[in-house]
Amino acid sequence: MRISLARTCAFASAFVWLCLTVACNKEPLENIIPAPPQPVEDTTFTMNNPVNQLLLLDLINNVRAKGCDCGDTIMGPAPAIRWNKSLERAAYLHSTDMDTRNYFAHTDKDGKNAGYRISSMGYPWQAWGENIALGILTERTVVDGWSKSPVHCRVLMNPKFTEMGVAKVGNFWTQELASPKSVVH
Repeated sequence: MRISLARTCAFASAFVWLCLTVACNKEPLENIIPAPPQPVEDTTFTMNNPVNQLLLLDLINNVRAKGCDCGDTIMGPAPAIRWNKSLERAAYLHSTDMDTRNYFAHTDKDGKNAGYRISSMGYPWQAWGENIALGILTERTVVDGWSKSPVHCRVLMNPKFTEMGVAKVGNFWTQELASPKSVVH
């Protein structure tokens, strides 16, 4: 019995040592960067997006031009923002997913966030933000709600963002904002 107990302990010690040796990586974890997601096969799918793009751009750029009291932060004027079809597609997919799978969150049920969704549409971002809303809303009421919510307002007013897309599916609204990576020649 003693021999088998000693062998068992020696085997267990060797196994633990092997596991620790194999699991130990000399590179710091912050240097390990996951590969960006592959763009979906067709990023030009047809959307049934009923939002008024021109009105949304006008409303949002008016708020950005004036600056905004975001409740806990005063945000000065920010540059005008442009509409981007890839961001609209990412917004549309998220609104569709929330409507279809019956949830309301920035992270989808598969654990993916807006950065992943935006990348999957082929948009090479350097910064991104997302606002969502749920309800029987219009372009005016959704922008008004976002501008009166401290967290949403700070996203809406962030001067880093240069482009956006908004989509509505059912009563689920998603706004994706981003700035593209600079092209280096």
